[in-house]
Amino acid sequence: MTPIRSLLAALFVTVLATASPAGAQGIDPGLLARVSAFLNGITTMQARFTQVHESGAVAQGDFFLWRPGRMRIDYDPPVPYLYVADGFMLTFWDGELEQRSDIVLGTSLADFITREDITLSGDVTVQSAVNTGQLIEIELVQTDDPSAGTLSLRLTPNPMQLVSWMVVDTEGTATEVILNDARYGVALSDDLFVSATSVLREQ
Repeated sequence: MTPIRSLLAALFVTVLATASPAGAQGIDPGLLARVSAFLNGITTMQARFTQVHESGAVAQGDFFLWRPGRMRIDYDPPVPYLYVADGFMLTFWDGELEQRSDIVLGTSLADFITREDITLSGDVTVQSAVNTGQLIEIELVQTDDPSAGTLSLRLTPNPMQLVSWMVVDTEGTATEVILNDARYGVALSDDLFVSATSVLREQ
C-alpha cells in the first residue's frame, strides 16, 4: 500500500462507538467548548491541501466541506484518487484501478467533521488539548478502542481556523493534511458531492 493510499484507507476505518464519555486530566473544558463551537459553526469550507506522509511522500489537492454530511477530497494529478461524501455514503474512487468503494458515512473517520453536531466527547475521547497562544492542538482517540490510532486537530486561536489535522494509524505511521487558503461560508455546488459512478469516472 502506498503512503497516499494508506491515509485514504484511514478514512474508511470505523471509529464510532456507543461508549460513555471519558477524558484526560488537566484539560480546559472552556477550550474544548470554544473549539466545538467553531467546528459546529462551519457550514461550508473550501481549501487547498498538502498531504505529507512521514515517509516524505507529498500530495496536493482540493478540499470541500458542506456540513452536515457532505465532503469532497479531490487529489491533483497524477494521484488518481477521489473521495465524495454525499450525506449518506462515503465513496472512494480509484482512477488507476477504475474501482469504486462505498461505506456508510456514519461508520467512517470522515463522519467526525461532517456530522451535524460535533462533540469532543462520547464516541471520541480527548487525550490532550494544548493552547500555546499561537496554536491549539487537540488529540482524539476512539473511546472504546484508544489503541486504534489518533486524530489530532490543529487550529489557530485568534482568529480560530482549522489549519491541519494528523492521523496516526495503528502501526504508528503519521500523515498530516495541511490546509491552505481556507475560505468559510462559500457557495458550493451540489454537483461536487454527487457520488454517482458516472461522475467519479470523469475525474
